[in-house]
Amino acid sequence: MKLFTKYDFALVVSLLAVIVILLFPRGTSAHVAEIYFEGNLIRTVNLKEDQRVYLDVGMLVKVEGGRISVVDSDCPEKLCVSQGAIDKPNIPIVCVPNKIIIRIPSGISDIDVITQ
Repeated sequence: MKLFTKYDFALVVSLLAVIVILLFPRGTSAHVAEIYFEGNLIRTVNLKEDQRVYLDVGMLVKVEGGRISVVDSDCPEKLCVSQGAIDKPNIPIVCVPNKIIIRIPSGISDIDVITQ
């Protein structure tokens, strides 16, 4: 009696392929971050260039090593500062008191369906 058949082997290989794809997602080709104020795009920042950007709402944003973070803010709890740096489109930096959202676009359209 065989322990593994060719179908068992194919199943194991398929499952391993799915696991590898899920664990190691493709990197984004986005090299910019977008800064929104009250839902409107106010600035696009190049992530390839180390820089500091001061926003008129009292925030200092730092770009370093392809990552973007808030280093200083005049908001009371400074949760946006404690969020740390981001370099992937999964999680934005949000400052509710200043109405600022910093995100890295994923390159995937936000539109799911267009109907007529």
